[in-house]
Amino acid sequence: MLDVEIESDVYGNVTVEYTYDPGEPDQWYDSNGDPGTPGYPASVDIYHVWTTLKDKSGTEHEVDLLPVTGTDEFYDEVMSNHE
Repeated sequence: MLDVEIESDVYGNVTVEYTYDPGEPDQWYDSNGDPGTPGYPASVDIYHVWTTLKDKSGTEHEVDLLPVTGTDEFYDEVMSNHE
């Protein structure tokens, strides 16, 4: 699993844990002349978006924001690390 630090306008500094699949290019023909296979694009699967938040008493807690934020806000920025 990989991780990257991202500065979010809404949540401040977050750490995104994810896996990266580099994809596969199109292959028009196999080496034996058979038709090839269509490729597929690179992708990431985001598993956690961690940040530190304070409760009412000021105690800090590490919180996974993924159930609240989803992956849309972070997907493009994580992918840009691999381009």
